[in-house]
Amino acid sequence: MLETGPLSQGLLDDQALHICIDMQRIFLEPGPWFAEAGLDILPKIDQLLHARHISPIFTKFITPSTPNEAIGSWQTYYEFWHQVTKEEAGEEWLALHPTLQKFAKPENTFDKTTYDAFASIPFRSYIETSKPSALIFSGIETDVCILATALTAIDFGFRTIIVKDAVTSSEINSHKACFESIFPRYSQQIEIATVDEILSAGAYYEP
Repeated sequence: MLETGPLSQGLLDDQALHICIDMQRIFLEPGPWFAEAGLDILPKIDQLLHARHISPIFTKFITPSTPNEAIGSWQTYYEFWHQVTKEEAGEEWLALHPTLQKFAKPENTFDKTTYDAFASIPFRSYIETSKPSALIFSGIETDVCILATALTAIDFGFRTIIVKDAVTSSEINSHKACFESIFPRYSQQIEIATVDEILSAGAYYEP
């Protein structure tokens, strides 16, 4: 298991970016995709959002209007999960959780239709243009969108940090498996830290 501790690649500077993945109403309110544990990490994410020198980015997972609007295997996926399509759930369910909306602006919020945020051209362009010194991940779900996006971040050579107490999943056993079995496979490329360790590494908290 990867343990948390002092960041192995050193302190953080003001070029680090905090990527808050998919903290949306559709995952944080009762419904087919409810990830109740996501409510528990909101205070930790709030601390990161108040961290000086770390700029936040938000992603939102956008479902199609109907299953027929999706492509390939996603069509079968949304035939099963038809309750979360915009036609049935309503587009308002795709909004960020209300406590996060004051931090989100059009220029730092990116829609995506797949697990990997880098598949969104605007997101990828923003990251490449920003030339971040590190990408710090929070949000949901550890074993799906965070994992997919973090692996692409590694492929592109970005310093990748996952904040252990600011990520979670609707499947807690899968969340735990990431920290016990999957992330250790990338021990030279994924750093694991707590919010407190991020703050003590140069991202000073401003309440």
